[in-house]
Amino acid sequence: MKKFLLVLGLATAGHCAYWHRKAQKQVNPQFWGPRLYLAPLQGFYASLGYLLPEPQRNYLRVAQPVAGVKVERIELSSAGVSLSSFLNLPAQRQSEGAVLFIHGGGHLLSSAGPAQTYASALARDLGVPVLNVEYRNAGEAPFPADLDDCYKALQWLQSSGQKYGFDPSLIAVCGQSAGGGLAASLAQRALDAGNPLNFQALIYPMLDDRTTDRSDRQGRGTYAWTPLDNKIAWNTYLGGQAGAPSLPAYAAPARRQNLAGLPPAWIGVGDQDLFYPEGWDYHQRLLQAGVESKFHQVQGMYHAADMIFPESQLIRDFYSSMLSALRASFEN
Repeated sequence: MKKFLLVLGLATAGHCAYWHRKAQKQVNPQFWGPRLYLAPLQGFYASLGYLLPEPQRNYLRVAQPVAGVKVERIELSSAGVSLSSFLNLPAQRQSEGAVLFIHGGGHLLSSAGPAQTYASALARDLGVPVLNVEYRNAGEAPFPADLDDCYKALQWLQSSGQKYGFDPSLIAVCGQSAGGGLAASLAQRALDAGNPLNFQALIYPMLDDRTTDRSDRQGRGTYAWTPLDNKIAWNTYLGGQAGAPSLPAYAAPARRQNLAGLPPAWIGVGDQDLFYPEGWDYHQRLLQAGVESKFHQVQGMYHAADMIFPESQLIRDFYSSMLSALRASFEN
């Protein structure tokens, strides 16, 4: 039996090594690193997001803001839960706009605190206030809890223009991964409620629960965010209803039939990202609905590679493209 297990283990290890080596050929060398070989552990890590005994925001570290940005804690209540968001105020203002930033984590992981360095850099580089919103993860409360939390934050931001010196009609939403999906849903909900956003910047957004059933992924999703992660996340978020014939409005923004009237968009994603097809499809549907949209594709980039290799020239171009789109939106 021991010999059999040893042979089985060696065969499995060899298969995994071959699988990763083959998949790695599709990854741009700028994004090679140890995390490439941790993909099989990602689903297990994601599952911890809803097995923890208390909300992650209660213990995750708050990252330091970049220099030149003042931070105010904004306490917002949603469904009786107190959520501490971060308002990043740059010393140098460049326009009258503002941004609502929504962190990623597959609806299961992380918190606004660890995203503070990124959110404050966004405030500094754009020269506008950026509200880094805290929201409940699906392990604490499934859909629509996080969207309700983000909508509360948007209402607060839209009512705070005079106090903080920005134009409430020039608010953009920006989100990463699941936060990008929430940003798209928030843009839809705000439009329907009559208080539309000015722009939406969607960074490798998590838009479509039906991706859990796709088999034609062509090697995408091998690294960082895998099909297993995706299935765990969507089913936790939707109470096991991922891929169901119908879902409530805003639960999966790609499900919306009529995209007309939504704010202009910038969508950025790597071609090795599991979310590449749904991002491209959403971009095309926005264009067909008469909505201005720009799609920024990074060749050989897997999910969240910008968080691992921020100094890569491809990532700098990726970030600069988004900044340019946001700046232009504030001038319209």
